[in-house]
Amino acid sequence: MTARRAGVPLHHPGPRPAERIVSVPTPVTVVRAELPPGAVVADALWELTRSAGCRGASAELAHGCFGTLRYVHPAIATDGTRIASFSDTVEPTAPGFVVGGSATVGTREGRGFAHVHAAWLDGDGALRGGHLLPGTTVGDVAIQVTLRALPGAALVSETDPETTLPAFTPHRVAGEHGPARAVVSRVRPGVDLHEAVVEAARRGGFSSAVVRASLGSAVGARLRTGPGRITEADWPATEFTALTGTVEGADGDRPRVTLAGSLVDLTGRVHAGVLLAGQNPVAVTFELFVEEAGEHATR
Repeated sequence: MTARRAGVPLHHPGPRPAERIVSVPTPVTVVRAELPPGAVVADALWELTRSAGCRGASAELAHGCFGTLRYVHPAIATDGTRIASFSDTVEPTAPGFVVGGSATVGTREGRGFAHVHAAWLDGDGALRGGHLLPGTTVGDVAIQVTLRALPGAALVSETDPETTLPAFTPHRVAGEHGPARAVVSRVRPGVDLHEAVVEAARRGGFSSAVVRASLGSAVGARLRTGPGRITEADWPATEFTALTGTVEGADGDRPRVTLAGSLVDLTGRVHAGVLLAGQNPVAVTFELFVEEAGEHATR
């Protein structure tokens, strides 16, 4: 039986694949744009990706506001088929002023699709966050996007037999695309986020790398949120709206990793802090983007 506390890996109902991190090294094309008022967020992100000639991208959202906003946050499953699930749909009164967000863009069932997590301020000034549902639109203020299109990787969302929930998986795109400057990965349940970052950097051949535009879930969360202060979000899952950080010395025996994130708990509250190493295993899936640092970094 799974221990019901943050930081302890979950045991899901389906078959457990031996490969726990699926990675594809790829070049990167940086696209900076604004999602215009009235646009459907997911559709606009896919159009930017498609226009760059790619079938996968990792993106960061900033500023602007949402118009129609429908979202869910993590919940404990009650149907007996899985451990973690989603809350009922929440549809607050607009606007939602964007604090930040992350998105993975690719295809599902052959059509453009985006997995988007974000944090925002509602009309009362309360900080909210969650997993955006299809149909969420841009409000009166355009949303700024930095999108990293991935010529060497196709990102495909399918239902995962292990967790019975949807997950994006990267697949190599045939052909010559140039030197790899990033690694896009699907991290499966139970893998610690610090370990996943180091492994992704090594697969790209990067000694130093940065983490950005990454999202997914962890088993609760354990964060440093001030001098001598540890914050623990509730079991069984929290959803990261952003994960950023650095890794140095990934090609050596003692890599140094620093990760910071913002995340949403079971009640819809948003937390932020520095992740404690070895104490944040993936709950359901994590879409990790690791980019080479230094002179070869993309801008």
